[in-house]
Amino acid sequence: MSELSVTFARGARRVTGSNFLLEATEGGKTTRILIDCGLSQGTQFCDPVNTEAFSYEPASVDAIFFTHAHADHIGLFPRLMKEGFIGRAYATSATRALMPIMLEDSVKLIAVEAQSCGYAAPYGQEDVERAAAVIETVSYHAPVTVGPATVTLYNAGHILGSAVVVIDVFGKRVAFTGDLGRVPTMLVPDREVPENVDILITESVYGNRTHGSITTSEAVLFEAVRDAARKGGALLIPAFSLERTQIILAALDRAMTAGDIPRVPTYMDSPLASKVTGVYRSHPDFLRQEVRERLAKGDDPFAFPSLHVTERMQDSNAIDSTDGVKIIIAGAGMSHGGRIRRHELRYLPDPKTTMLLVGYQVPGSLGRRIKDGAKHVEIDRQKVKVRAKILSTDGFSAHADRDDLMSFVEETAPKRVFVILGETEAATFLAQRISGLLGLPVDVPREGERYEIPL
Repeated sequence: MSELSVTFARGARRVTGSNFLLEATEGGKTTRILIDCGLSQGTQFCDPVNTEAFSYEPASVDAIFFTHAHADHIGLFPRLMKEGFIGRAYATSATRALMPIMLEDSVKLIAVEAQSCGYAAPYGQEDVERAAAVIETVSYHAPVTVGPATVTLYNAGHILGSAVVVIDVFGKRVAFTGDLGRVPTMLVPDREVPENVDILITESVYGNRTHGSITTSEAVLFEAVRDAARKGGALLIPAFSLERTQIILAALDRAMTAGDIPRVPTYMDSPLASKVTGVYRSHPDFLRQEVRERLAKGDDPFAFPSLHVTERMQDSNAIDSTDGVKIIIAGAGMSHGGRIRRHELRYLPDPKTTMLLVGYQVPGSLGRRIKDGAKHVEIDRQKVKVRAKILSTDGFSAHADRDDLMSFVEETAPKRVFVILGETEAATFLAQRISGLLGLPVDVPREGERYEIPL
């Protein structure tokens, strides 16, 4: 007798910590397939929950498939290795190229936070190196056999190399979206829609919200640049190093080249973003056709004459010595770490400063507190008065919004839906829309819950 189940180990009723286990049992043998193994993030980059025991035995897992290279989808894989995982690990070639870069950045932040917060770091640099070494590449649409299951990756349209993981087993087709991209995308090809899906397990980060248009968000960005130029102040843009920074660079490049905005000195103050941008350049097959064509012609969409890449700390410190208008793009996107915090310490008290938030701000994060209008914040144990002008726009998001998610569910036409990877409010809102408008059975699982899939 065959049995099939899905356990929502982490990433249920929360945005981060993607980690799901599919178990297929036949003839007394159970095959275990993990989808993602990500960090749970909140007020800190690495929440202490990441030190808690896995709800399954790592050594029993036969294979893991990664949807993409954001830390909340890959960031606990080194710990999985450390605690006994000996199965096979798969990702697209772009994700595989990004993983060591992202994991090496994560392990540094984790070590600092663990020391300051008094808990043991879940893993170290040696675990990162071991984890990065075992990843195998798999192309979109190339099936991988794991026991009785066949696993296929489809383009998720989220970031470079992102994938929807589709598992065919025992006559059922189960699809995990990971993070879906919005339509249309800005840098990567639009997402694909797998056919004949029985069980859809979908993200819901923006399940109760719609994004502004890309055009509107670009207008906000460009006006922020003009405003900073008029005031002679700094424009701070906290941006995720993976995808968001590249989107912002491409928009600024286009506008400065066209003369729509002044050629303001711009600092990409992020060694991580610099490395990631290099991966974008070296993996053109994962980019939109028009972006590929520009790269092929030697027209780099991620660079322009007034752009300065400050990889060394002394170069980062020197930014403060430059007077007048400047744009500073630095990580992290929610201000939970990275160089942006130093710039916030320096520039937030200045009323000539503009701060533009261009990404999701998880509840409890420094970025969320600033976005919500806090007049005083604490940064690295220093109290900072916020006099800067605070702007936000969500049109640069690489995430599907409510309408994108609904259209994806409608196009896949599954028989049953599970809603994950979203705050409870967003997940339940999306579930109610799916049930009410599409008439599909929907569940919003809690972390740790296990569901049997009828065969």
